[in-house]
Amino acid sequence: IGASVALGLTEANSPFLKEVGNNIYRVCTTGRLWMAQTKGLKITDQVMSGIPVRVYEPESSIQQTNRPVLLYLHGGGWAFLSIDNYDHLCQKLAKDANIVVISVDYRLSPQNPYPAGLDDVTSIVMHVSENSRSLGIDPGRIAVGGDSAGGNLAAAVQLRPETRGKLSMLLLLVPVLQGVNMKTISFTENVEYLHNSINNPGQVVYFFHYMSLDHSLFNAFRNNLHTSAEFKKGKYRFLFDQRKYLPAEYIRSAKLKQMGNDIEQVGNETLFNKLKDKLLTPTIFPMMASDDELSKFPFTYVMAAGYDLIRDDAIMFAERLRHLNVEVQLSHFPDGFHNDLIMFDGPFKTDVGVRTVIDMVKVLKKL
Repeated sequence: IGASVALGLTEANSPFLKEVGNNIYRVCTTGRLWMAQTKGLKITDQVMSGIPVRVYEPESSIQQTNRPVLLYLHGGGWAFLSIDNYDHLCQKLAKDANIVVISVDYRLSPQNPYPAGLDDVTSIVMHVSENSRSLGIDPGRIAVGGDSAGGNLAAAVQLRPETRGKLSMLLLLVPVLQGVNMKTISFTENVEYLHNSINNPGQVVYFFHYMSLDHSLFNAFRNNLHTSAEFKKGKYRFLFDQRKYLPAEYIRSAKLKQMGNDIEQVGNETLFNKLKDKLLTPTIFPMMASDDELSKFPFTYVMAAGYDLIRDDAIMFAERLRHLNVEVQLSHFPDGFHNDLIMFDGPFKTDVGVRTVIDMVKVLKKL
């Protein structure tokens, strides 16, 4: 892939390269280039409100009119992967939890930056809510969930005024929730693991794609110079001094337990003033939402992985919700990594991947 870009045959993040990458990813996670179908499911590709979706329906419930539904939002940094890459997971969830799953093929960056993908997700929530009768869906049992960037979108769509009150459950799986602190304890603790793949700090470029920012900002973000020293001591101090919302039990390193609460006296006020409208927008980064907005969340299931760079985002978000008396379940897998949940099968099947999916199914059965 890199060679084709270097030779000028295509551009980075082009649709062609995305498709090649998606196919490679599918083979790695399923062992197949094609998609197999689980017995007992009806699977159809549809278009809802102009947005492509794939619908998974247990055959045993097709005649029912009050079925629960999960709207699933795939991961991939808002920039790559597709509903095809998550086909095996969505089949598993629909079959084992006996629910309808609608996988949303939302628009991707950098071709379609914020708010395009979120607009698509919002449209699907509204479509399912308003057409629940014809879809055989119970409008009181609509869940939205996703992993990584998909978890970000799931939290963000709850913050949209038009969808508020329409969701009964959120599943935030290793979600991306903030972009102001690139030196959280988990970032520092885990960067040495899987450094050349999912835990590479270079992943921050996906923020730039989504927010339409210039890649020249990479060093500023990586070194926490994209905010100001004063900002770090303000209302979002908890993201830098993590004692309030990060219980010490989740930190492996004894050294970091002692040293992890220092607030850096560094920053770039001029740069921050240019970026803050995006960095502080809750529908881009849900951690920046107010207590009032978060207090309106429905039951929220949050999954965190011990060896994930953004582990702390998930834990702190769950703790914030708990402090606001929102019903929340935090499932932390100490041996988990960022994308283990789609490695529950295939050539790279992992025990922790199996356990994470079992846990998700258990929660979805309550929908």
